[in-house]
Amino acid sequence: MFLIKGGGMKKQITGNRRFFLFITAVLFLFFLSCGGGGGGSSPTPTPPSPPPPDPSTWKVIALGDSITYGINHDNPHEEGYVPKLSRMLGINVINLGVPGARSDYIADHLVDNLEKYHPTHVLVLAGANDVEQFPYDVSHYIHVMQYIVKTIRAYKAIPIVGTLTPFCHEFGEDYYTKNINDRNAALHKYLEQEMSVTLADFAAVFTCDMMEYNGGHHPNSWGYEVMAQIWYDTLMKNPQY
Repeated sequence: MFLIKGGGMKKQITGNRRFFLFITAVLFLFFLSCGGGGGGSSPTPTPPSPPPPDPSTWKVIALGDSITYGINHDNPHEEGYVPKLSRMLGINVINLGVPGARSDYIADHLVDNLEKYHPTHVLVLAGANDVEQFPYDVSHYIHVMQYIVKTIRAYKAIPIVGTLTPFCHEFGEDYYTKNINDRNAALHKYLEQEMSVTLADFAAVFTCDMMEYNGGHHPNSWGYEVMAQIWYDTLMKNPQY
């Protein structure tokens, strides 16, 4: 039996014990911070990317006036944007453009077209003839366009609305440009911002070089190519179906 005399050895044992407890606590906290023992949080897995849009599952109709119909006075045999868009999507986009149609004509025939074709997506380009026939009545135009959007959505389809292309008249160009710009601004405010409607923004890129030389009411061949590409890009970025 050994007897420890004095307090030196006792103090050394107490110090060693404290050091051991300190190291144990540090290691325990490190273990917890690394997710040990099942109590830590594991890294959040990255959600899988959504599948790419599949236009083969869509049914698309195009509503509008002579621009949707495809009139091109510079080259009467050249096709409009609808056949070009059909090839891009690999499906048959149904062309319901009517030369001379105003927005209210499109609204009047909307339900019949929705019930006949049961579309998943509806392209709407309307308002050029409204400018010529009702140049100051922007509020009427927007009211009709809001009705068109609400009705399309009520039939579980997706509306995509095109902004208006420029009028390039040698006479009265400023007059028509103001009215076109007023309608496009209203489309952005009342449809895009307030109703979350996707716009195919032709006005952002179109110039008079893309419009026909004779009169300037309709796109030329290049303009129709640009329109088809903008419709396509807008559809593929906002499939929602």
